[in-house]
Amino acid sequence: MERAEDGGCAGRARDREATRRRILASARELFTSEGYAKVSSRRIAAHAGVNVALINRYFGAKRGLLAEVIAEEAAFPGIVEGDREGLPRRLAEHVVHRTLAGGTPLARALEHSAGDPDLKSVHEERLKNAVIGPLAEVIGGPEARARASLVASVILGVGLVRRIEGAASLNELEPDRLVDHLAAVIGACLAEGAPG
Repeated sequence: MERAEDGGCAGRARDREATRRRILASARELFTSEGYAKVSSRRIAAHAGVNVALINRYFGAKRGLLAEVIAEEAAFPGIVEGDREGLPRRLAEHVVHRTLAGGTPLARALEHSAGDPDLKSVHEERLKNAVIGPLAEVIGGPEARARASLVASVILGVGLVRRIEGAASLNELEPDRLVDHLAAVIGACLAEGAPG
């Protein structure tokens, strides 16, 4: 019997987008339940009911699949959209309500694979291209990239504190007060010129 590209029978509809979504959903589910390092491309393909060659065709490799799964879950692009004055507060709310809350199930699972070279390179690319770059473009002005990097440092630093010590002291503050404090810090990082 002739096989279709998704591993099914030739009579079955060949819907590339549906196949891509199925692979992404399987990867997300497996990365979340087992972590990145423990899941092979073959395992993802079997879970999605496709030939492993489709992962390479659609995503280049498991690393490309990881990059797309992480990009789908990212909230940052929506945060930088909107008025410039409200940006510090939107960023602070993101940190308080997502980062300090432990992140998404996928983000928590990927913490266990933090030393993996693929994960490191995907996070590095996302930091540059999906966080610092868009933020610098939105804030504009002199030293925009440096100011955007300061904001990223604050956001990543809060996440690091949460992972290392649980952020118990940060969680002592009411969420609204914590948002106010972080918005002030982020606002200072975004401001043009040196503090005076």
